[in-house]
Amino acid sequence: MEYYAKSVEKGLPKDKIDKIVENTVALINEYDENVYSELISKLKNYLKNIDSKLSDKGQKTLVAHTQEILACAEKFFDIYGTYFTDKEKYLITKACEWHDVGKVNLVFQSIVNPNIHLASDVAQIPHGFLSALSVSKKKICAEMMGNNLELLKDDFRILVSAIYYHHDRDDVYTNNYIEKYAEKWYIDEIEKYLGEERFKLKRTNRNKLLFSDASDVQLESISISENIWCKYMLVKGMLNKFDWTVSSGYEEAELGVDIFEKKLCKNIEIKMQGSLRPAQEYMKDNSDKNVVVIAPTGSGKTEAALLWLNGDKGFYTLPLRVSANAIYERIKYKYEFENTAILHSNSLSYYSSSNSDAIGDQQKRYERAKLLAYPLTVCTVDQLLKFVYKFPGTEVFAATLKYSKLIVDEIQAYSPKIVAALIYGLTEINKMGGKFAIITATFPPVMSYFMNKYGFLEDRDYVYQDFSASAMNDRHRIKMVDGDLDIDKIVEEGQQKKVLVICNTVTKAQKLYMDIIESGMCCDLLHSRYINRHRRILENKIMDFSKDESAIGIWITTQIVEASLDIDFDVLFTEMATADSLLQRMGRCNRAGYKSTDQPNVYVYVNKSGVKDKGKRGIYDGDIYERSIKMLQRYDGELMSETDKRNYINDVYDVKEIEGTWYFKTIKENLREYENLKPLDYNSKKDVDDDFREINSITLIPDDEYYNNCDIIEKEIELLQTPRVDSAIRQLIRSDILDRTLSLNLYSNKYGVDGIDACIEGTNIHRTSMRYEFDEETGTGIGLDLFNKNDEDNFL
Repeated sequence: MEYYAKSVEKGLPKDKIDKIVENTVALINEYDENVYSELISKLKNYLKNIDSKLSDKGQKTLVAHTQEILACAEKFFDIYGTYFTDKEKYLITKACEWHDVGKVNLVFQSIVNPNIHLASDVAQIPHGFLSALSVSKKKICAEMMGNNLELLKDDFRILVSAIYYHHDRDDVYTNNYIEKYAEKWYIDEIEKYLGEERFKLKRTNRNKLLFSDASDVQLESISISENIWCKYMLVKGMLNKFDWTVSSGYEEAELGVDIFEKKLCKNIEIKMQGSLRPAQEYMKDNSDKNVVVIAPTGSGKTEAALLWLNGDKGFYTLPLRVSANAIYERIKYKYEFENTAILHSNSLSYYSSSNSDAIGDQQKRYERAKLLAYPLTVCTVDQLLKFVYKFPGTEVFAATLKYSKLIVDEIQAYSPKIVAALIYGLTEINKMGGKFAIITATFPPVMSYFMNKYGFLEDRDYVYQDFSASAMNDRHRIKMVDGDLDIDKIVEEGQQKKVLVICNTVTKAQKLYMDIIESGMCCDLLHSRYINRHRRILENKIMDFSKDESAIGIWITTQIVEASLDIDFDVLFTEMATADSLLQRMGRCNRAGYKSTDQPNVYVYVNKSGVKDKGKRGIYDGDIYERSIKMLQRYDGELMSETDKRNYINDVYDVKEIEGTWYFKTIKENLREYENLKPLDYNSKKDVDDDFREINSITLIPDDEYYNNCDIIEKEIELLQTPRVDSAIRQLIRSDILDRTLSLNLYSNKYGVDGIDACIEGTNIHRTSMRYEFDEETGTGIGLDLFNKNDEDNFL
């Protein structure tokens, strides 16, 4: 009997294909050729090839699937084998070999093999559970001894746990139920598959699992040491990596490997004509070490980080999506390194909006990015560090980081909760053998305190270097002002210079924008409450404004520009923020240091906007905010050098002085939480995502955007709901819909009582009657107004 790994993918009958064609044509006819020419072309090309896309797909046998996974692992170890011990390679390979043998049970085969018929009410035990109970410790031990390897008790526990949990399935089965199921549906088939008589199910393997929530499993040990957990993440993660790669139709887990050629490093050095700056030389010389480097704006820290990779597989993490996009494009186009991926919560739309790749290529790039297959991936930290939650399926990130290098850019820009996740994640990466580089404009001492507390010692576990003093020019003269932003002063400066204004809240930015417009002065506005398409227009507009040497005028923004956009203004007007945010904001002004600093070019307005104070919601910790004011006063009216900035941040975040603050306590408590987490503590991936990102948000489409495009949106949704539409087409359509939306953080019920309506049918997108204003021709308007509703008569 032939055993199969999965069901045959049947082609569609003609009436189903006709329905896809009908809905696709209807959507094409709805699109405006002038706006949607690229998407129309891709949809028409899809229709030309639809018959071949929806024809029968060949069925794969279990033997062939397993051989492909083992071949994938072998190719991988041919390249990256030196990063792994012989025992690690053996356990990973054995996990690949055994993980799917449980599929030979007749209940599973009746699902994937049309020639086997069973009663439809037979419940299937997950095949991973059966696979793990089929592995013989005695045989594994003998094999390992033949390879001069020793099988320790924890090694076998790691192996069976990786197999048992290689899919995330609820374990609600008793030992007695499993045995009866196996006797009826499994034993005879596994004997045939293995060519082994008198096969016995190893029920006691369940007791050897590292963790379980099954009612009658008696674990050998309740606690799991961090070292054992890291070894488990390695075996489980690599098993998933190879399995997912092959199941996605690819033969190799890694592509475009740069270890040998070091193309990216060569391209950077060519562009820099061999003249490296001090931070870049240092990072290049210490590419074999963990590093913490303070590198001010203008020191070439991005290139320094890339030179540190030295051809190794790498992940470049940044705080915000837009900054990840900018670094990705810089690497791919400026340094001509094509094998770069981007990965964040909206990267699917980013790939789909690329006109340089064919539709199939866009889908493959996105798939391979999710499989962590590229030699360099630019991403946000939430894409990598969720393994600190010990949630099934996240182990692949930790496993991949074992043979990779992790770059953490601007660590001070993260919330205290994410700082805790970073520090804890780095301890696990370090245990597994991976390397990290923290490269940042400022490095508050509270960071080194917690790193030290969790086992990172300078000169033993990492090297540290501060390049603040190497900055060529002092770039900022500070002026502190009590009260609200001075409109008259902003307008006066905006008539002859490039003026950047940063407010602590969107509402404040919108009000200031309207006040300046009413004064008769033109200005521009950028914040997070524009729909994605309009926000992209504004981001491009502010970048172009910044690059235009002859431009003058005013841009009003929020903290979204702190660490995201590579912009340079003459004068900064900013509301007071905590020291880390304030210094990031200053980096958007006089970046190169070539402009005069005889007069203040950074005006800081102290007004407690956005501060958490006495139970009030806010962005900034009140204690850190007050310390930031106090320590900044010594620089009032003075030039502030890069060394001054380092001293400023060190004074504000002095560990002894801030131990009682919310900021410090949040890091401490979350580190303790990660340390005490147990597998299966979190119930779903969504719970992990929401907790990590600290987001309670809702996706909105303004009513005017919906009504102006409702025919297109409805036909797009109809096509998405049509069965078996190509996944790449689905991604394009989803991207177009999401381009019309924005994400609103729900800090208070006031945003949801009478301004947010039910979801559009078939989506999780809510319509909102809150007023939305934006003119695409001029790139102006306040965006979403939380406090005013549209006049419904406008839509009659």
